[in-house]
Amino acid sequence: MNDAMRIRAWTHWVICIVVLLMTVALVRVTQLKTLPPNKLSPAMGSRTSTSVELAARGRLMDRRGRILATSVVGHRLFADPATIWRCGHEKMEAGLRSDPQALPTADPFAEAALALSTVLGRPAADLEAIFRARADDRYVVLDADLNDMELDGVRSLKIEGLGIESKLVREYPQGSVAAPLIGKVGFEHKGLSGSELAFEKRLAAVNGRLTFLRDVRRNVLHIDDGDFVPADDGSDIRLTIDMVIQDIAERRLAEAVREYNAGGGRIIVMDPHTGDVLAMADILQSRAGWKEITTDPSRRIDPALGRNRCLSDPFEPGSTFKPFVWAAATELGIFTPESKLQTPSGGPYRTSFGRAIRDVKYYGPVSWRTVLVKSLNSGMAIAGERMTFDQMRGTVIDRFGFGKPSGLGLLGETNGLITPPSAWSKYTQTSVAMGHEIGVTPVQMARAFSAFCNGGYLPQPRLALPDATTASAAPLNRTQVLPARIAQESRSAMEGVLVEGTGRRAQSALYRMFGKSGTAQLPKPAGQGKGYFEDRYVANFIAAAPYEDPRIVVLCVIDDPDKRKGHFGGSIAGPVVRDVVDESLQYLGVKPDQLPERRASILATGQDLPADAKERVSAALIFTDVASDGDLAAESSPDAPAAPARRKPTRTAGQSGGKSASGKSSGTQRTSSRLPTR
Repeated sequence: MNDAMRIRAWTHWVICIVVLLMTVALVRVTQLKTLPPNKLSPAMGSRTSTSVELAARGRLMDRRGRILATSVVGHRLFADPATIWRCGHEKMEAGLRSDPQALPTADPFAEAALALSTVLGRPAADLEAIFRARADDRYVVLDADLNDMELDGVRSLKIEGLGIESKLVREYPQGSVAAPLIGKVGFEHKGLSGSELAFEKRLAAVNGRLTFLRDVRRNVLHIDDGDFVPADDGSDIRLTIDMVIQDIAERRLAEAVREYNAGGGRIIVMDPHTGDVLAMADILQSRAGWKEITTDPSRRIDPALGRNRCLSDPFEPGSTFKPFVWAAATELGIFTPESKLQTPSGGPYRTSFGRAIRDVKYYGPVSWRTVLVKSLNSGMAIAGERMTFDQMRGTVIDRFGFGKPSGLGLLGETNGLITPPSAWSKYTQTSVAMGHEIGVTPVQMARAFSAFCNGGYLPQPRLALPDATTASAAPLNRTQVLPARIAQESRSAMEGVLVEGTGRRAQSALYRMFGKSGTAQLPKPAGQGKGYFEDRYVANFIAAAPYEDPRIVVLCVIDDPDKRKGHFGGSIAGPVVRDVVDESLQYLGVKPDQLPERRASILATGQDLPADAKERVSAALIFTDVASDGDLAAESSPDAPAAPARRKPTRTAGQSGGKSASGKSSGTQRTSSRLPTR
């Protein structure tokens, strides 16, 4: 074989070997691309991208469709300190190459902080300290909620290493009104308190996503079936509260707490027929020089995070509990309203076991009706002794819903405080008959009192209507706890409480109210001894109106008022209830039913009435005389009764906004108006 043939043979073999190696390499590359080993997956990086479609959390509305809480799209500013440092030095090196005489004095962190400080309104030193402390982190949130002006300013800076991401911002258009009742969401847009937490499952939204195959330039190459999941918005919820009535209740309660320098106050307004909570407010006040009995550290963080004391904190009602014992004793046939009781005329009544029962004033023998009208402890103690233990526990406490949660739906509700059967004694029996040695919550009291307004039925309280598109809803299950006749007799006796008894200062010149006042000594908390304070009280008053067809029940509790300014329930809580009843029923378009001669007498005395009471009463009478018989609240409100149409979260530049969940002005477009002018 000559050299030429040998060369051709070697060339042939070399070419074959090269082709074979290239084929093997191509096959291997294809295998690595299509079926890579698990060990190589982390090194390859993802070949797909996922974009998120934000879903809107459900809105909270009041019963007439006013927006209480809604979600809009906001923006969060974050930084990658490592990228800021690297890009800053690259720019410095590029500058040195173009100008070798320049001095390398650039500090990327200081420059970025200085530029951001003018946009965010924060000290540059604070921002620079954040960059240096977290220089190795790749994600540092600098501002959780940019407003429109800040957003435009950050974008104009064009700083490498700063990023803006979309997020949902929870807006509360009504401001601080009903804040504890509405609640608050956290960083992840999940409920932390109030209705936001109670209805989390219904309000919660599920974000949508789109997963796609991309090239190195992040262009979409392919989308597989099933890789798109649409966003699922949360459900809207229409609460039972009415923001106008809520505003009335909060305002009147705050005035009383300030006037009597009280440690706090609570108020609830309920529809006695449906159990709907129309308003619920709770105030705590810190007073200089006082050792406060009730505190709530969470309120200092945010008012919406505080516990709802209308549900969580029982109080000793005192005489406001007497109507339930009075009605039970009447139903059991122990007494009739006309029965004569041998109450004392000149000193304390002595029970069969020797306990002395004192009254503020001694009237001698009186009727069973007068016992309730004059709030005689002696008469209630006599009734308590006539009843068995089981009757007091079953016919009064259990039947009216005391000692167990009301089922309203908000977290934190307690059972109240009831002496267990094993510890129940004759002393307990007579104490409970007078409203002592028992703890109830305002919700329990308002619910139980509703039985006097609707023919003897105990309604199931509710905070959310079953249909988010209408305020009309049938009541939930109701349980009859009193015969209609007994409920009517109790109502008649309690009207006497306001006309001739302890509630005279709470009489309305517009509406025939019936109710009861109560004053109880404040129990000493743990660590301050046993028993009760001698000079600290809980004052409360509960009433309903109009007389023939009650529309609302109102309970006001004034916690620990300054005794030097007043402490009796009829004097300090009663006027609050009257004013809330007057304003709320006028707003609802309910015609006044007060008897003309009684109205004239009330206006003539002027006790605890506003200076312009006569003018206000005249205006109310004129308005309701020319109005129709229906509910006028919708007509007097600029808010449409029907819920506004659902909108996707949007952010519009140049419009002012309210407070967001982060507490900053978000500059978002609103979908609701403020409270109507009354």
